Formats: sequence, C-alpha cells, structure tokens
Amino acid sequence: MAISRRRLGAVAAAALLAAGTGCGGGRPSVDTGTEEVMVSGKVTLNGKPATGTISFDPSNVERKNAAARSTPINEDGSYTITTLIGQNRVSFSGPEISKNPDILNAAYMHDLQAGENKLDFDLPLDEGLSGG
Repeated sequence: MAISRRRLGAVAAAALLAAGTGCGGGRPSVDTGTEEVMVSGKVTLNGKPATGTISFDPSNVERKNAAARSTPINEDGSYTITTLIGQNRVSFSGPEISKNPDILNAAYMHDLQAGENKLDFDLPLDEGLSGG
C-alpha cells in the first residue's frame, strides 16, 4: 500500500509539472529570487494543536543551493519562520505526525508572496499537493 501511495504522489507531481508548462510548450516558471519572507500560522492535527517541526523548502532547479528552513511548532500549534518568496515545499515531523505516514511523506506546495503570509494547516489535509 505504501508503494502505491508513493507512485500516486510521483504521478501527481509529474502531472502538475506537465500542466505547469501550459500551451506554450516552454518549461514552467521557476522562482530564482533570494528575497526572504515571514510566514506564520497554526498547525493542528485532527483539530487539536500539533507539536513537532514544520519545514519550508524553497529549493528548485534554479535555486539548487537554497536550504530548507525548519522551526519548532509551539505547544499551542503556532509557528513563525523565514523562508524565500515563491514556491516552497512544506513538510511536518513530530511524534504524533510520524504515526501518520500520509502526513509524514506528503509534499504540501505553497506559493509565498511578498508581505504577510499566514498559513494554517489542519492535518491531515485532504490532498498532499496543494496551492497556497
């Protein structure tokens, strides 16, 4: 079952990449900037504050050396982190989260903009790949 979910995730990612190229046949737009942005929000697990770690990974084909950034999730589920503007892969880890491989192995994609970015997550989310 775990293998089929991984394959499904890979197929979904490939489909999103293909869809991102559009009718022009070119490659999808890729974030190259190094401008940082603050992100804050709350993480809940089945409606209750989650604990553990939230990570934002802004790396892509043009920002290969961009490091993922992680921060602890506070006891009330809140977090604040600085990452790069543009597409970020958001992931979660922690004792309760690790009991649910669908959350642990998921890639939640969000497009972060200049200015205030507030992202709340109520895990498990309906789909692994989502826009922000």
